[in-house]
Amino acid sequence: MEKLVLSTQGMPDRLDDRARFSTWHDMYVAAYCEFDLRRVEGKPFAANTEFQAIGGIGVASTDAAVDQVLRNKQHVGGASLRSNFCLAFSRNEFPILQAQLGREVVHRVDSPVLVTEGEAGDIRQPGGFNFHLLDIPPQLLIGRVANAYDMVARPLDAAPQAAAHLKRYIGILPQITQGEPDSALFDHIATTLIDLVALVLGANGDSADLARMRGLRAARLEDVFALIRKHYADPEFSTAHVARKLGLTPRYVNDLLQETGTGFADRVIELRLQAARKMLADKGKDRLKVIDIAYAVGFGEVSYFNRRFRQRFGEKPSEARGHGDGHVSEKA
Repeated sequence: MEKLVLSTQGMPDRLDDRARFSTWHDMYVAAYCEFDLRRVEGKPFAANTEFQAIGGIGVASTDAAVDQVLRNKQHVGGASLRSNFCLAFSRNEFPILQAQLGREVVHRVDSPVLVTEGEAGDIRQPGGFNFHLLDIPPQLLIGRVANAYDMVARPLDAAPQAAAHLKRYIGILPQITQGEPDSALFDHIATTLIDLVALVLGANGDSADLARMRGLRAARLEDVFALIRKHYADPEFSTAHVARKLGLTPRYVNDLLQETGTGFADRVIELRLQAARKMLADKGKDRLKVIDIAYAVGFGEVSYFNRRFRQRFGEKPSEARGHGDGHVSEKA
């Protein structure tokens, strides 16, 4: 599915602060399930949530002036019956407070939080919610972590490395999922997410061994992406360079990238084109020639740059100059 965005940005100016909260609250509840939200007092209301379904798992990011989500017995037994698990990672300095299944816990800021939508619960984050979240159907998780319900409202500090890998992997998903949806790729991503979630929740036996093996590939993919982002403008940059830096073989690097649906060359060219488009749109760089910009982002031939730029954005580089905000509208 396409990414779902629920945001106060773009709401009509005629809406006052209370109406903005009420409108966003209703959109959020309609998109997920029934619960009550409490806004942060004394703070103008603003909120943004982005959600995408990947291979049966919901991946969401929320930043909202809301400090409490309350799901009571009436909500749980109502029309929006849901029993998914939610695993959340805070992105600010405020801890998440959780009360569910008769347990209460104040989670460490750097620790994940496991919630079940099938039971009443109270989740709070002073200062406002800011987190990544995975929405996981129980059938995908229980087979890997039989005691998943026992992990709800418990400190999840036993596997900090797995939690760190999972948090970073969620962070790079926008790079992996850019472009047209690919069901095979999304299934692969979902498997990796479940592997890492299982390790975070303390899976053992064969399930844990398999998860560690696949989780290692995910961690190495994060390292590959980091190097590509750092060195894409180097015209000599190659998979051999990445392999040497990470102690891998070029073939292994290529295999990792092919699993994402976009190979090394296409990924590097995309970063170069996006960087060039941003420079062309910057009025402060209008004295730079197109050829200078092409070389600056790593292209060795201006004719090749011109051709790829037009294929990607539907216009010549010269037509993209001076748009001012760094975001050139795509024509193709």
